Amino acid sequence: MLVHFLEPHGKLYRRLLALEQLLGSIPPIVSAQQHPGPRESHHGIPPEEWPNVVRRVREHHESLRQVATDYGVSRETVRRLLRTSSMNRAG
Repeated sequence: MLVHFLEPHGKLYRRLLALEQLLGSIPPIVSAQQHPGPRESHHGIPPEEWPNVVRRVREHHESLRQVATDYGVSRETVRRLLRTSSMNRAG
């Protein structure tokens, strides 16, 4: 099938050239791969708040669920943050 697109003698290639001349210059459909949304995620707990989260859970004994609700994240996100902070303290 691809042999029909070979330049300069392929049937479909010649048809495509004729169509392009008829319609004018056709911009490329996709110039670069693009992904929707911002490049940086604005979800999660901001790094400057991490010490407050650790303090609330470890010193004030607030539940992971309550802290997660206050920051609009999952309980698992808070748990991972606590695990990372304990690894940094130990290491």
